[in-house]
Amino acid sequence: MQIHRTFIVSGIAASLSVLCGCPPPNGEIEPVGPPPPPRTIEDIVATIEANAALLDRALWSNSVTVTARLVDEKAKEHAYNLDSSFLFSPPRCLRLDLRPGLGDQVMQIGSNDSDYWIWIEPEMGKMWWGRHRHVGKPCAETISVRPDQLTTALGLSGLPRAGDGLIGPARKYGRTYDVLYYLHEQPGGGYLLEREYLVERVSPYLLRSIRFRDRLGRVSMSAFLDDYRPAWDGGPLVPHTINVIWPKDDGKFTMWIKRLRGMEAEKVNARAFDRPTADALPGGIERVIQVDGDCE
Repeated sequence: MQIHRTFIVSGIAASLSVLCGCPPPNGEIEPVGPPPPPRTIEDIVATIEANAALLDRALWSNSVTVTARLVDEKAKEHAYNLDSSFLFSPPRCLRLDLRPGLGDQVMQIGSNDSDYWIWIEPEMGKMWWGRHRHVGKPCAETISVRPDQLTTALGLSGLPRAGDGLIGPARKYGRTYDVLYYLHEQPGGGYLLEREYLVERVSPYLLRSIRFRDRLGRVSMSAFLDDYRPAWDGGPLVPHTINVIWPKDDGKFTMWIKRLRGMEAEKVNARAFDRPTADALPGGIERVIQVDGDCE
């Protein structure tokens, strides 16, 4: 990172401290008494990246429960309570196959290195998909559940990389949480706050919340991570409860993972993360919508 950008990030982060704050994700009152000693940005980053580096294989579970609340384009609410399988391979390959109990699959949420998608058969009968490279562009529409953000919301891919187009991190800290900030440089000049990571200030320094912001500074996604357990003996600490809210789209998504196991790369089906083609979708899917078609 260039030195002048570091000063820019630090200055903007300081000026945004009142706007952003760092409330505990679960709403708890911060404890009375002296706070833990401050940690450096380098130490905070190193701890998160060290845990992410332990994820050297895919994660698999067939014991996942998901609740979701979606609002369609006609402002009609749809609520789901589903069982799911879960497959994740860092940094952003994700697949959730969701069904009601022992019934047929009614929803799939997925992401691979280039694309993301969600299809919902009951009531909606649609599939939405887009390309990661268009995320955040004015030409790209949004959907109630954002598979492109879910992979980040899991907290398993570490922190943003240089290729993500973000500048940072800068740090603001309170009694309970350190907050890492990332900014996005605008084409016409200037910088906008785009992402925040709330990290506990006590060992083992868990990542507890991730927030995305839009071009007006509003929170567009909040993810809250809880019930951390090792994925396997000696493996990374992984949240087994993930609660995600998209306030602008009025979407909510909560996932409870009962147990996880690691899966070696050679055991993962080579097509597990392929975006479904029209002929592979259930018969009830009547429309396929590319949300960023105007960006192509």
